[in-house]
Amino acid sequence: MGIESEATRKQVSMPEARYIRNLSKGEERALRELYRQTKNADVRTRCQMILLSAQEHAVSEIAELTFFNEDSVLYWLDRYESQGLSGLEASQSPSFWASSQK
Repeated sequence: MGIESEATRKQVSMPEARYIRNLSKGEERALRELYRQTKNADVRTRCQMILLSAQEHAVSEIAELTFFNEDSVLYWLDRYESQGLSGLEASQSPSFWASSQK
């Protein structure tokens, strides 16, 4: 009972996996094009985050691959879903980055 209950408890307390919604072929093509053509490394990395999530890579894996933290990955996934490509090209950093650097 002890081992099984603890495993069950851990399974229940783990957060649900987060992936970007299914991308249309046009959205994927636009992300890949922006990825290849932009001179802005931050925008390129944001495109990469979205494309990796669409391929069902976990947020933790995307964070490791892109050298960003999981909160940043989640921020850009949400931003893309609410604003599309234009949301990835924003020049301002999220407020939680500024506060964590103080």
